[in-house]
Amino acid sequence: MKKVIIYTDGACSGNPGPGGYAAILMCDGVQKEISGGEAETTNNRMELRGPIEALKLLKEKCDVEIYSDSSYVVDSFEKGWIYSWEKNGWKRKDGPLKNPELIRELYDLCMYHNVKWVKVKGHADNVFNNRCDALAVAAAAAYKRQKTDAVRDQEYHGELAEKIAKTDLVFDGRVFRVELSEVKLPDGKTAKREIIRHNGGAAIVALDAQKNILLVKQFRIAAGAELLEIPAGKLECEEAPIACAARELEEETGYKARNLKLLFSIFPTPGYCSEELHIYYADELITGHIHRDEEEFLHVVKLPYEIAYKMVMNGQIRDAKTIAGILAVRDKVLS
Repeated sequence: MKKVIIYTDGACSGNPGPGGYAAILMCDGVQKEISGGEAETTNNRMELRGPIEALKLLKEKCDVEIYSDSSYVVDSFEKGWIYSWEKNGWKRKDGPLKNPELIRELYDLCMYHNVKWVKVKGHADNVFNNRCDALAVAAAAAYKRQKTDAVRDQEYHGELAEKIAKTDLVFDGRVFRVELSEVKLPDGKTAKREIIRHNGGAAIVALDAQKNILLVKQFRIAAGAELLEIPAGKLECEEAPIACAARELEEETGYKARNLKLLFSIFPTPGYCSEELHIYYADELITGHIHRDEEEFLHVVKLPYEIAYKMVMNGQIRDAKTIAGILAVRDKVLS
């Protein structure tokens, strides 16, 4: 009879969860690797599946040595448990037998061949065992991806909230700070979130009596361009949004507003930034005093509202808060 050496291993992510098995068969100088898995299984089931699939490849009765790091599988044969289970109708004396269909299949295959089981130490220095482990883990990962993709391809109706488990400060600057947070997702998994913490700000859509809108033009280094924007600025510590709006309007344009009313508050980039921007409508303008921030260089631009609106619609105005503000006051201008 031919002599065959088999190395085998199993792996499972979650246990139960997506799993994989692998085996290496060696006979007459020829070596063959096999692997596979299941979307929902256990580690022990994969430890059984490995030798089953390997033995099923043998076309004739053989002398077989099977090397496994699974005490569960090896001891079942070497300590004689499996023979007691067979005599007892595939039941244990103290209760039902787990994985009975796989154990019976492996038993039948081993009864056909002359099989010797050898226990090896897992994750040690045996190159064949380590190779089987790598193949099994890769197979389990593939089924895990399939399972994840299947879930992601379905509409989600569950919880949405994420909970911050811990946060590390990455950068603390004059305008904002950057945090790296570990969050617990609705499905129990964890993920990393990069978060910009910002005090928030206020922006002002200011119209004079002739329906001209006050804009400022300045160079934005991040955008690499000169942009037309409505006046806006960051809230100082404990500053009320309406106070910030009044201050920024006067500092940037030199005008005060007798009438200042909140239009709405928005989160411009909530995917990674906590900034809440409060956009105000201002009219009944009177002359004040320009007082630009240090290192702030800008031009005050007064445009008829309809011109500014057309510039929004044709893409000439590209700043998000300015687009939102100009569109929001259209009814006020037309009334």
